[in-house]
Amino acid sequence: MTTLLKSTALAVAMALAGPLQAKPLTVSVQMANFSGPPAYAAVYVTDPQGNYVSTLYVAGYKSKYQADLRTWYRLIRRSGKGIDGTTGASVGRGRQFSTTVNVPDNLLNAGYNLHIETGVEDYGVQPDDAVVPLDDVNNGVAVKGRRNVGSATISY
Repeated sequence: MTTLLKSTALAVAMALAGPLQAKPLTVSVQMANFSGPPAYAAVYVTDPQGNYVSTLYVAGYKSKYQADLRTWYRLIRRSGKGIDGTTGASVGRGRQFSTTVNVPDNLLNAGYNLHIETGVEDYGVQPDDAVVPLDDVNNGVAVKGRRNVGSATISY
């Protein structure tokens, strides 16, 4: 089944199931004390099969540097959606950023994951610097990042 057909089938199934309930989801990211200039970051969601769903937040305004976040950028290009979340300034070492979005209840406790990909000039890109499953077990729990992300917390 093609991705377009899968997406269409999902949209039809969701429409037939009735109105979706949604709740506010806050993502808070504490950056590590890395060396170098401020980081670019993309916060996005994938489904249980690893397919791109949506971008929640992008830190860093210049599109030429956003493209350096290769995993995320490739996913949004393939989806044809573009950046569908909010954007903000790049984020320096030891700093924090957060965003709040409404997330349909059917994405919670259903195998969806929040990913944070980061890039720092001269230090490279860190795909999946932090990955947080969107489930009750991780609600309010700080998940340790791999390099540029100190920790990421979801709360709903």
